[in-house]
Amino acid sequence: MTVKEFIESRIKLLFFLTVLILVAQSIVGTIAEPGQTLHIRYIDLLSPLYIAGLCILPTIVTFSRKKLTIQQVLIRHAIQLALIEGVMMLIALTSDAIDTTRPAVVLLIAGSVLVIYVLAVLFIWLGQLGESKKMTEQLHQLQQNAEREAEQ
Repeated sequence: MTVKEFIESRIKLLFFLTVLILVAQSIVGTIAEPGQTLHIRYIDLLSPLYIAGLCILPTIVTFSRKKLTIQQVLIRHAIQLALIEGVMMLIALTSDAIDTTRPAVVLLIAGSVLVIYVLAVLFIWLGQLGESKKMTEQLHQLQQNAEREAEQ
């Protein structure tokens, strides 16, 4: 993967994560503080984008110009998940808006991060699978055209 392709994939991931984080914030907030009225400033509406941006930074550990073994990929994903969990816990612990004195809230946040991480990895994999199938089909058509031209 080139640096350009990596950056493009991170930008796509940023917006996907922003949507998932917004949904997770709504679900966790509803579970942790049912019936609570939320008073926010307009700038607070950007928090999912801010959080997604911070969570994109640890994905740098997955970048490689060469093909990795499955073990190397798994190790890098484990490191990446641990770093993202750390970023999210740091955000939660330093935020006045999140009641981290309640263990249930901390567990909900950690669980949300894990679910979002799995969905993001699945999203990336499905995207790559689609691209792979498209390229395979194009290659197959190219081979068929070459065979037809060779017969003529």
